[in-house]
Amino acid sequence: MAKVRINIDPTDKILLKRKLNRNGKAQKFFTSEVRRVADPYVPYRQGGLKNIQVQVYDDKIHYKAPYAKKQYYENKGYGNQGTSRGGLRGKQWIPRMWSDKGRDVVKSVANYVGGKRR
Repeated sequence: MAKVRINIDPTDKILLKRKLNRNGKAQKFFTSEVRRVADPYVPYRQGGLKNIQVQVYDDKIHYKAPYAKKQYYENKGYGNQGTSRGGLRGKQWIPRMWSDKGRDVVKSVANYVGGKRR
């Protein structure tokens, strides 16, 4: 009977190699990619919410405008390129973007870490 020896790197080393460690480069890339792809979905009147009042962290996106929460839950889509006018901009922009473009985001992150999207 032949002996077979398999050498596998520790999990932490594999994750680090693929940039998948906690708050690593892949997480930062994913968060910035979500913000970039969701940008056309964010309500827009003068640009404050989508351009000035947004801060991207490693693992979250914070819309800092005092009216951001109300816009997120109650926006009627009447603004420039709003949902009521046939556009994309309106309430709950992240889940709507994910429904439309989530596979594209997953593909770009997979490419970034050297993997493939299934």
